[in-house]
Amino acid sequence: MEIQAGTLARKKQREPVYQISTLQALVMGNYYGSTTMEHLLAHGDTGLGTFDAVDGELVVIDGACYRILGDGSAVKAAPHDTAPFASVAYLNEDPYTIKLGLIPSMDALRDVLDERVELFGVNNMYLVRIDGYFRHVAARTELRQQAPFKPFAEVLKTDERRFSFENLHGSLVCFYFPRYFEGVNTPGWHFHFIDEARKRGGHVFELCMERGLARLRKTDRFILDLPHNDAFQDAKLEHASKEEIRQIEQGE
Repeated sequence: MEIQAGTLARKKQREPVYQISTLQALVMGNYYGSTTMEHLLAHGDTGLGTFDAVDGELVVIDGACYRILGDGSAVKAAPHDTAPFASVAYLNEDPYTIKLGLIPSMDALRDVLDERVELFGVNNMYLVRIDGYFRHVAARTELRQQAPFKPFAEVLKTDERRFSFENLHGSLVCFYFPRYFEGVNTPGWHFHFIDEARKRGGHVFELCMERGLARLRKTDRFILDLPHNDAFQDAKLEHASKEEIRQIEQGE
């Protein structure tokens, strides 16, 4: 049967965002890894999340997964490493591109990306990768926790590690989720960074970018793979604090 090229293009464009667990579960302390890196990478080549016991921030780029250690260094994850929470998707070969000049702050970057979201539709999901030269990146990761796990906001009080990078080439991996996803994921934008050498990175809460190229992909499909651990089965996910979620994302 002959398939027209346009049909293939539409099918490719509708590849979903694949997510492990919910943000509420993570915020409330469900850090039990439920999916291997091997399985995660079968669903996308670009993404972000964290590892079992929140043992470092997770960055997926070019089909490889990296763990950000407590000193801000990046190491390649093993196929059998697991994630309690992560989102991935395929960027595809020909996404929409945006050439960027000086971006002095995270707020300025959000404004640029929000313009495209408003143009293409605010109720869809967006995956963005930005390759560029950064004057400054402020980032963080977390240290491995021991069960029984405390809520994520408590983890950040004692075991968050912050660092800054200056004058380097690197990439931002960014997801946008609509406001109605609140609790399932972060409403708006979520950014992780990894340098060009794949040696440094983290969850980003501030930056200054001199120049860059953004590749943006819109999708209207979403797959949620829920964990099967006992802690998830009866968790009161609706009790997750919206204020804590905002503080966690923005690094306040």
